[in-house]
Amino acid sequence: MPTILFLGLILLGQVAMAAEPDHQHRSGETTTAPTTSVEACQPARSSEGAQRGKPSQERSSGVSEGFEGVQIETADITQYELFFETILQAKRVQSMEHPQVDRLRGYCYRDVLIVVRQDLKTVRPTGWVQLNFSVPDAALVHQELERASQASPVSKLSEAEQGKIVRIRLKPDVRRGDCRAIRLEVGGPEGFMIGFDQFKEGSCKPSGPSTEAVR
Repeated sequence: MPTILFLGLILLGQVAMAAEPDHQHRSGETTTAPTTSVEACQPARSSEGAQRGKPSQERSSGVSEGFEGVQIETADITQYELFFETILQAKRVQSMEHPQVDRLRGYCYRDVLIVVRQDLKTVRPTGWVQLNFSVPDAALVHQELERASQASPVSKLSEAEQGKIVRIRLKPDVRRGDCRAIRLEVGGPEGFMIGFDQFKEGSCKPSGPSTEAVR
């Protein structure tokens, strides 16, 4: 059974890092240069993130020092190509092919570098990986993603096949930590999910022990 991972990123707060494996140069290895510099994919701007809906001066400088991005494993990288490039319309900044070893794609989404890797020797489905963004207008993000989804090649697939690549759900009122929020959940391939939280003004309780989100 694949290892199940959970990564919660509320940008502007601390983030979890999954390091990319150290690949040595191999005979026959082919590498496509990034279409743009990977270093150009910086952490999200402070206006896009909040820790429990309440930005602080300490966290306003961005993510923790040394953070490079998030890497996830997949059994089928083509599903992620469709998800990131046609639904999220994220910029591909890295494309690497190591024949009979692995394939990698790097995407810059909302200034976060997300690397997707398919091991060609061992099948490793993603499991459960979740990234969370704080946004000022979850409904607007919902409209943009629905529009992109309808215009993408994914819309021409059967309902069952579409569900393997993207699932979009808007929740008007959920509990997120000590706050209430409008939450947009965008499910991707193999359990991968991106959440967008629009925290409701005045809904945050005084800081205390952290609580789990109510789904």
